[in-house]
Amino acid sequence: MTSQGTTKAADTAAVLRTEKLCAGYGGVAIVRDLDLEVRSGEVVLLLGANGAGKSTTMHTLAGGLPVIGGRVLVEGSPTTSPAHRRCRQAISFVTEERSVFRSLSVEDNLRLGRGGVEPALQLMPELRPLLKRKAGLLSGGEQQMLTLSRAIAARPKILLADELSLGLAPLIAARLLDAVRSAADQGLGVLLVEQHVRQAMQMADRVYVLRRGEVVLQGTAAQMRDRLAEIEDSYLSEGEQPARAGS
Repeated sequence: MTSQGTTKAADTAAVLRTEKLCAGYGGVAIVRDLDLEVRSGEVVLLLGANGAGKSTTMHTLAGGLPVIGGRVLVEGSPTTSPAHRRCRQAISFVTEERSVFRSLSVEDNLRLGRGGVEPALQLMPELRPLLKRKAGLLSGGEQQMLTLSRAIAARPKILLADELSLGLAPLIAARLLDAVRSAADQGLGVLLVEQHVRQAMQMADRVYVLRRGEVVLQGTAAQMRDRLAEIEDSYLSEGEQPARAGS
């Protein structure tokens, strides 16, 4: 997996941008003065230790948390819409939890998505022989394939993927990341939080590194790959104390 979208994306407007974004819980900011952007056709990787503010950022961008300060812009327009409206308008959000209806079949899970069954199966043909199986009987990797294919098949402008491959084997992680890269190459803008950092670096276009809620490093994926040992030692292995679990 290699990044392919940087040049193309550099000539397009940002589909998602934050300006001095402050976000957190109960009015207490965990993320402060965050400026980032995602353009069509690129994968942007958001890195940081536990408690750095990654999930807080993702949930705020998805509309699940209110903005404390600054702005979120979707396709150039400021938004304060709740999550269900952002989902209908432009954003698909894949969380670390397996977002499936466990008692329904794989096929029915896909029918509930806005993209339908066949577009999802084109993204993840591995699901075709599993269509009649209850989603709750799938492996963790298969459930996340189901979740991701349903999200991308909806044809959003932006995909937020928070710990997409948490707890999954490297081969499954590689398959999920490959699907994300392929979707970006078709024009999707992706913001990705990922525990398989080295794999993700190979398919990302740009990288932001958070520390205690603030961006401390940013650059192209190629630039960040050259500093990967430093990033892992200084920014990914430290024991930060989050204000709220999973932040």
